[in-house]
Amino acid sequence: MAMEEVDSISVESLSLRTLASIRSLIINIDTPDFVISSVFDFLTSFLSRDDPAILRHVLKLLSDLSFGRKELAKQIFDSVLSNLLRLQNSTTNASHGRVALESLALLASISEMNPSIATKISKIDGEVFASICLGAPISYRMWLLRNVERFNVPLSVLFTLFLGFTKDPYPYIRKVALDGLVYICNAGDFDHASAVQGCYTRAVELLGDDEDSVRSSAVRAVSTWGKVLITSKVEMNRRECTDGVFLQLCSIVRDMSVDVRVEVFKGFGIIGAASESIILQTLSKKVLGAEKGKKPQNCLSTESADVAAAAGVFIHGFEDEFYEVREAAVDSFHSLSVNSIKFPDEAVYLVMDMLYDDYMVVRLKALEALHHIADLGNLKIQETYMPAFLDAIVDSSENIRVTARNILKLAKLPDLKLVTKCVDGVLKSLEIYPQDEPDILSALFHFGQNHTNFLVSMIKKFFEKLEAASVNKSGLISRQVSASLMLIISVPLSDKLSVTSIPSLAFSYSLAMLGKFLCALHEMMDQDMLLAYLTHCSILSASSGTEFSKGDNFFHAYRHNNADLSGNPVLIPSKDIHAESKHMASKAVLENRKQAMKSVDYILLKIKAAWFLSQSGCSKEAVRALRACKQELQTANFSISSGALEFMCQYVHVIELLVQVWRHFEYSRHSRTCKSVELELLIEEVEIKVMEIRCRFTGLSTEVSLVMELVIFGCLLRLYKSEICCRLRCKKKLSSTVSQLQLHHEQQCTKPSDFLTETKKSLQEIGSYAEISCYRLFDLVKKYNCFSPEQFILSGNLQCVSAELEVPGNGPYSPISFVAGLPVAIPCEIMLLNVPRDTCMWLKISRSDESCQFVYLDPNLYNGDEREKRFMFSAVTYMNPRASVFTLRVSIGIECSFEDVCYRKWHHGPKHPVAYLCKERKVHITLVSKA
Repeated sequence: MAMEEVDSISVESLSLRTLASIRSLIINIDTPDFVISSVFDFLTSFLSRDDPAILRHVLKLLSDLSFGRKELAKQIFDSVLSNLLRLQNSTTNASHGRVALESLALLASISEMNPSIATKISKIDGEVFASICLGAPISYRMWLLRNVERFNVPLSVLFTLFLGFTKDPYPYIRKVALDGLVYICNAGDFDHASAVQGCYTRAVELLGDDEDSVRSSAVRAVSTWGKVLITSKVEMNRRECTDGVFLQLCSIVRDMSVDVRVEVFKGFGIIGAASESIILQTLSKKVLGAEKGKKPQNCLSTESADVAAAAGVFIHGFEDEFYEVREAAVDSFHSLSVNSIKFPDEAVYLVMDMLYDDYMVVRLKALEALHHIADLGNLKIQETYMPAFLDAIVDSSENIRVTARNILKLAKLPDLKLVTKCVDGVLKSLEIYPQDEPDILSALFHFGQNHTNFLVSMIKKFFEKLEAASVNKSGLISRQVSASLMLIISVPLSDKLSVTSIPSLAFSYSLAMLGKFLCALHEMMDQDMLLAYLTHCSILSASSGTEFSKGDNFFHAYRHNNADLSGNPVLIPSKDIHAESKHMASKAVLENRKQAMKSVDYILLKIKAAWFLSQSGCSKEAVRALRACKQELQTANFSISSGALEFMCQYVHVIELLVQVWRHFEYSRHSRTCKSVELELLIEEVEIKVMEIRCRFTGLSTEVSLVMELVIFGCLLRLYKSEICCRLRCKKKLSSTVSQLQLHHEQQCTKPSDFLTETKKSLQEIGSYAEISCYRLFDLVKKYNCFSPEQFILSGNLQCVSAELEVPGNGPYSPISFVAGLPVAIPCEIMLLNVPRDTCMWLKISRSDESCQFVYLDPNLYNGDEREKRFMFSAVTYMNPRASVFTLRVSIGIECSFEDVCYRKWHHGPKHPVAYLCKERKVHITLVSKA
């Protein structure tokens, strides 16, 4: 078709054939631009015509043109939008309604493909959209209601439309309107109580609709708006409101529609809680006597169900003939069990039955629920259900096998018979699925640690296999033998009887399988630790238990069997020392320094081994070993700087505190079991000591990552405690520290540890303000590995900031005199060592009633190039109690400018936490007697 022909077309001659010819020009990429421009002008000229049949074809051609020629998209958008607004001002009819809707669809498509003009769609205000929606035929109205999110329509307008259309005579419109109300609830915050109550009440009314699809959407609306309604209630009415919504869902759980029943159980998961008595009623078809006829006090609708509606709800769900309902029931069980104490214990037998289900997805959901119960420490696998659990271990689905093995890591079986059956099932799974060997070996290690009292009875049986394998050397690679060895070596070192009853040959064979075992236990230990562990066990098993009384036995074996496990020096001399050794130092000096490096290396290996001991259940032995390390550091004559030596002492002290903290987490599978005053004090002391390390040492370079990982670890411990009230502040500190450490690694071109990588990944996944789950926190806490030998390098120029404070001439018999009502001047003789420039120093003066005063030290007193500064300073205090004789305590500290997230700032004093550099000195003061 030539351009002249396009220009000569009139409305009367516009036929389908002509339209097809125009479309061929549009979709042909070789059509010249001037022809396309003429086609655009021609089509837009028809927009002003009031012929709906022509307009619909024109809109379709303009749509093709906007996608084929994006440079015309803006002009097409403006033309169609102007015509749409014109149509809204004209007399509306059904034909114009179709044109208006197709115009809306075209505008939405163009704005989505061209973000630069997306804001223009806001010209379609709520009034225009509502008038189009009300004037459109049924099918078009459904399209509009389903695609409201594509238009910038105010939520208030949508709320009115959707709520009104829930009374539409057409069931599909009612369904879409209910879905729209759910969309609005998820999209915005509604503070108006009447609006929330109205939506919930209308959704409850539609639970009795004749159409299945409407009832299904009504259930979603009840659970969604019910959750908002519960949140809007005051604390004293919230529980009653929760029970009312929960029972309302229970009343329709036996609906004939499968979709409705599925949505009901999903709704239970959204609500997530109810009174303990109501939740327990869902596990019994017989109405409990105390709850019979009971109704919520604050009914949410005119026909609220009583507690009898909850009778046997989960029994019906687990026994439903459709697997979709059973899957939803098991999934909602998991959500409810989080907020209930008795419910998981009572429902275990029902969930165990689901392991026999024909559908893999249901069995997987049931195993995930059981894993949750096991993580709480409440799972008891009875003999009746052992076959179902063993079938899951050998299931053809990899996901089911993995989940079953995760349960095995946490389960605690009551007798030897069940333990033997379980181990045989795992060995059978190993033969069928050899590709699962690493995960199976890891599961056996955890399983053995949870059943050490049965291992002695099983060792004889396993050792027979080992002896048979020793006769035939090829038998050493048998998967059965490796699994048996893994179970044997899982015995905790604190169990003296078990360790000494294991033949040392078993540990010798295990050393030959070091690579295979390391692959299975890589999340718990590295090669160095596994080698040390097996070596130590081998010596203990041959010692008849006598070495258990020696606190440093493990490390003695470590030292004599592994001269240098790290492969890298852990001490780098400073540049000055290096130059001196190059030109002046004798061979004896170099030999002494080399020997000092080896000694430090051994101590660092001991520290890491002690940390592993604590995670293996040997907290007492680990503390004893760390204290021996501190004593060795304090008494040995190492040829290293005093700053590096003091840093190591402080670091060992922090690890010792963490070992004592770990004892509280040792057998905890949920944060609610981890509450004690002692734990709170220990975590607080860890935070203080780490802060002091960051403040009191200058010249930190390679040690920065080590110290900041300790800060991150402390934050994770804080977040793991359920009673902590400043989660947001703690999480901000965690995010800030992770970012700082990541930047440090980038600047130093070093590789971050797995612990840092996993923590950063978790923070990125949850966003800025969401909470990390307790299970993920526990995984991160377990991943902390004390330090990596290849990254732990002590700098030779480390210096320790310290201070000495004296009050000359003061004592119980020579107190400072003061006059009542006047301030007291305390003369202080101060010595500062290695204090860097631009450091804020404070004197803290405190009384016996814990009230205190901070006095700022002028930097001019201690700034300078000299390493040691001595000066006199008079601290004036106004803290004079009404007493003739009293005692004050004075100490000196350094302000930690990096610690500003969780600190209560003083009005007249430091704006950041203070690390104290010396012990408090008592100052004796007496009142001057009147003449």
